Amino acid sequence: MIAVAGFFVAAYALHLFSSETSDCWNRPASAPNTAIFTIVMSNEGVNVGFNGSAYHPAPWPVMNVTFGQNVIIHVVNNDTVQAHGFQVIHYFDTGILGGLAPGKCYDVKFTANLAGSFTVQCNISCSIHLLMQSGRLNVNS
Repeated sequence: MIAVAGFFVAAYALHLFSSETSDCWNRPASAPNTAIFTIVMSNEGVNVGFNGSAYHPAPWPVMNVTFGQNVIIHVVNNDTVQAHGFQVIHYFDTGILGGLAPGKCYDVKFTANLAGSFTVQCNISCSIHLLMQSGRLNVNS
């Protein structure tokens, strides 16, 4: 019974993270009507947050897209020690479950189908969590 349960847990985990890419520094290919962003989480000697958010006034990072546009956010964890979270309120509410492991990447994909300004934030507790709470996704009509 335990072996069967373990098999299903492993299969679910592999399915959940199936959009990981093998080389995190290769961005997704351009496509018509698609906005592509790269978000890097890092803790290189100082707490820098998402794309150096510790050094920018809030909100940061800011991603601007047009209503109806496809969006790909290429999330890279450049930290060598700990997992970091990523969430876009309304569009990616669940976030990356358990966080994104060190050295891993994940492509968040959706269509911008609701106009407005949405919070981009870390969804797990980590040492740079406070510097990863003020990002914005602006969907303009």
